[in-house]
Amino acid sequence: MELQTVAKSDCLSMLQSGDVKPKKSFTREDFEFGSKLGKGGFGTVYSAREKKNAFNVAIKIIFKAVLVNDRHMMQLKREIELQRNLLHPHILIFYAFFDDYDHVFVVLELCRFGSLFKVLRKSKTFSPHRSAYVVDCVASALQYCHDRHVIHRDIKPDNILLNEKFEPKVADFGWAVRDEDGNRQTLCGTPSYLSPEMLDVSQNHAHTYKVDNWALGVVYYECLTGQKPFWHWNQAVTFRNIKQGLLRPDVKLTKEPMEIIRGLLTVDSNMRSELDAIRNNGYFRAQVAKYNARSNMFGARK
Repeated sequence: MELQTVAKSDCLSMLQSGDVKPKKSFTREDFEFGSKLGKGGFGTVYSAREKKNAFNVAIKIIFKAVLVNDRHMMQLKREIELQRNLLHPHILIFYAFFDDYDHVFVVLELCRFGSLFKVLRKSKTFSPHRSAYVVDCVASALQYCHDRHVIHRDIKPDNILLNEKFEPKVADFGWAVRDEDGNRQTLCGTPSYLSPEMLDVSQNHAHTYKVDNWALGVVYYECLTGQKPFWHWNQAVTFRNIKQGLLRPDVKLTKEPMEIIRGLLTVDSNMRSELDAIRNNGYFRAQVAKYNARSNMFGARK
């Protein structure tokens, strides 16, 4: 109990060390809390309204008890430090954080449509133009991160949120890292979205920002087909498929998107497609333009 009490009392000061400082001093009483939006590894996310300005936000509530582990504390600190400094139209906005005795509160942009995972589960698949639009937006956000030496390392539909205009926002930087030398070896992320180099058990195969490109290829495939490209009920087989680049034989795609996906899902990371090459692909650009034209004519969800 003593360790937990010390961790609680020191929690905010530990988070504030280095580059992590609160943007604004809030308390729990400054907000009216609404419905639960989701639950993650560290905490639960609720809709909320800032009382003074009637401003709608999402607030992640994290129990300090789960942060007693130094690794968890450093992961949360890194997430806050990175996300608050990444300002891009397709990255979830970080507004502030504050605490009370038992909790840390992280104030974030509210995305009313929820996660891409939730929307995909309901829709089953997206049209080629909507799929391209989602991937283009996420690719733009990832290029911005990579230009600043930040690797997300957990790109998946659960971590892509959709606002009221159906604009994708990359969220959850809990596994993100600032990487200056391109020499990361930590195994992290979600099994179906792991790249072959992440699964290399030889411990001498470092991974780079290209792990995000791979995961985006998985997301693109999922948007078009409603299926994960390497999935098997036996996880060992899933990992074998990933390491060998063996896509599901029971799912067929037309030539143009398949070529783009194959480029992103190239086993050799040195040969894997760059994001700007994907975004400048003629077919891909035409699909994004089609989505934008339909959105302007019929509304954001067309």
